[in-house]
Amino acid sequence: MHVTRQLNLRFVAVMVGFAGVALLTYREDVLGAPLAPVTMWTARATLALLHWLGMEATRVATVVSHPSGFAYEIYYRCTGFLPVAFLTTAILAYPGRWRRKLVGLVVGVPLLIALNLTRLAHLFYLGAHNPAAFNFAHSVMWEGFLILAVLGLWLSWTHWSDSVRERPALRTIGLCKPVA
Repeated sequence: MHVTRQLNLRFVAVMVGFAGVALLTYREDVLGAPLAPVTMWTARATLALLHWLGMEATRVATVVSHPSGFAYEIYYRCTGFLPVAFLTTAILAYPGRWRRKLVGLVVGVPLLIALNLTRLAHLFYLGAHNPAAFNFAHSVMWEGFLILAVLGLWLSWTHWSDSVRERPALRTIGLCKPVA
């Protein structure tokens, strides 16, 4: 019981510390330049997704435009970096086996990146076809959905990670073989 409490306190301390660091450093002047390659990749991937979905769009650097005149700039906050960082920190801080943590990251990070690209494509569509809905979708709906997605992915992973048990290896004794 004492060890479990220490692990829980350690997890909470790591997450509170990470949140504090995120609040202090998640600014353009701190992360804008280091995340510039990720921002450019996000703009390229968004344009590719829009074209794959059959939408007309062009890109100049990190600005994605529609022929109707709507355009938005993808900057460091649009990359999905913060949700991915929170999920990664939560998985790594949670007590458990490293192999299971790796599975959580290999599954969770690409899902969050795909969700973020879906968000950007949806927001582009809204901006081009229903500009009045853009601000609500951008600031409220998608922000809340990303928070819920991170929480849901992490809780799903913890449930899976805690419930997976190592299966004992089947042993043969003498000439006996296990029966299937």
